[in-house]
Amino acid sequence: MQKNGKKFHHFFNDNKYGGKEKTLLVAKNFRDAVRVEHVERLGFKEPSPHENPSRRSASGVVGVNRSSYEYTKRGKKYKAEVWQAGWPVGDGKYVCRSFSIKKHGEEGAFALALRAREEGVRQGSNEEERTYQYYPPENLDQRIWRYLDFTKFVAMIDTNSLFFPSASSFLDRFEGSYSKLNLKIRPLLHKEEDNYIDKKISDLEKLKKEVGVSCWHANDFESAAMWNLYSKSSESVCLQSTYQRLVLALEEKSEIGMVQYVDYLSDFIPEYDPYLAFFHKRKSFEHENEIRAIIKKLDGNEIGVGRGLHVDIDLLIESIYVSPESPQWFFELIKNTLKKYGIKKPVVKSSLADDPIY
Repeated sequence: MQKNGKKFHHFFNDNKYGGKEKTLLVAKNFRDAVRVEHVERLGFKEPSPHENPSRRSASGVVGVNRSSYEYTKRGKKYKAEVWQAGWPVGDGKYVCRSFSIKKHGEEGAFALALRAREEGVRQGSNEEERTYQYYPPENLDQRIWRYLDFTKFVAMIDTNSLFFPSASSFLDRFEGSYSKLNLKIRPLLHKEEDNYIDKKISDLEKLKKEVGVSCWHANDFESAAMWNLYSKSSESVCLQSTYQRLVLALEEKSEIGMVQYVDYLSDFIPEYDPYLAFFHKRKSFEHENEIRAIIKKLDGNEIGVGRGLHVDIDLLIESIYVSPESPQWFFELIKNTLKKYGIKKPVVKSSLADDPIY
């Protein structure tokens, strides 16, 4: 493949890789990794070598094209059709924005892509635009849940802040790491860059301490499994919000997206943006169905610890659920605590505490 005058190619020897079938698989993995790193993220879609480009995909405007991508939701893979707009902003950077055809319709998504392209080219030097996307959910009003004990809940409403612990403090040692396929493909993708792999490892070890993460569970209903996993005692609560509320409450102070659950043996994790690694986890964590917000840079004493970000609590929280194992006095304590802080939100006793009907 060739992109912006740079060629990406490699010959794979059957004897070196253990026969034709294994070598073909390695070659395909290399091709797919190149597409992720250098083609798809810029909004370009390569036509099949066996077909002429579809007239539906040809907009007639440079930097505007029709494309598709796959995303994972609750363990299932879906395909989204979009119109994309892309434009350069200098220093080798390129902005790409996508507009869902399902949401806006064919003509509507195309018109939005054209407008975005025109506005982007006009502004030109705005380098604050993102060159990537952090996997937003298909439904922006997706319900999200955060399970926490009483002391952390009080600290949150007392300080009007959401705490982002450092990724290095998490028990999962794979936080911010890459797959074994990445390890195999790197020397081929970056063979002209001296010491790329050593520098990559050094950068990631440092980055893990500097990234703050707030984790939420995406689900239409509360989860018995999440209560068991993340409630240290019966004196626990769950904050119910939505993806859109979280975005608005954080006011662009962090990056937000759905975690992608992949096979760390055979799947390639994009490396063009190092923060994407924090939006990927092993498939054994799929039950978390996680949406997370990250702070890209913890400073000073925050490194390795975390930071509290000021948020509009009233905007963020939709309702508060009380642990199904909690006694009645604790339920009343939550209501009185909210009243003390002037927070008017519904307090709900978990439905998991309801008696069965026979």
